[in-house]
Amino acid sequence: MGKQSGRLDAGSQPPNSCQLLRLQARLNGQELAHHAKRFIGDVTKRAMAIHAEVDICGWAKMIMWAPKFKVHVDSRIIIDPVMLDVIDQENESRLQLFV
Repeated sequence: MGKQSGRLDAGSQPPNSCQLLRLQARLNGQELAHHAKRFIGDVTKRAMAIHAEVDICGWAKMIMWAPKFKVHVDSRIIIDPVMLDVIDQENESRLQLFV
């Protein structure tokens, strides 16, 4: 599936923020139809594995220094495709500072 992007406005996250960021995603109907057999199997098992990646880029203003940064997050999520409940989730993140 192609990449999507979302926008966070500068200053929208307060210092030391732990806010949950919600980004929309789309499922390509043709791609789903191409994997219909696997999808039906996942519905039968009531467990579907989803892999998501997100890059958050920006700059962080700290007193008189504003370095650019990039946070990369890999998520592996197991959901129940019938009830859309999250069964399990693993996340890994990496931070790059550009000084």
